[in-house]
Amino acid sequence: MIIKSIQIKDNDISIAYQKPSATGLTDIFTLKSKDDPRPELLKAFGHLQQIVKKNFEFFDEFNIPFIVSAFKFKYGEIEGLVNQVCVEGVVSDMNTPNEFKFKTGWLDVEYTDSTFAISVQDLIDECVRFIMGRRAQDNLFNDNEE
Repeated sequence: MIIKSIQIKDNDISIAYQKPSATGLTDIFTLKSKDDPRPELLKAFGHLQQIVKKNFEFFDEFNIPFIVSAFKFKYGEIEGLVNQVCVEGVVSDMNTPNEFKFKTGWLDVEYTDSTFAISVQDLIDECVRFIMGRRAQDNLFNDNEE
């Protein structure tokens, strides 16, 4: 399974992913959910968000609200290894109701900087768990009826 993107906005989660089909082709899906995710998913998303925010420190210096709402992933030649990340979000003006959407270019995942690379992989792992039914309340696909 290859995670293409994750978006968390207003407690709605959207995860785009692809996986091989039985016919040998690739199926592309988007899972949209209002289910509460596991705390680990929110933690992984927040951790990667904090790393990205460090590159935009001037927003903090001027107290400008800066919210990351989505990460998109591009894979390299090594199967299952994310090569680049794109970040989308909102910058708002505290004095007016104006919001400005932003989108970065593709940021390279430098595996020499293990903090960023591990955070990307942690988020992808949690996305896979969410798709497989791991939610805050329990595993959706557990048939433990007694």
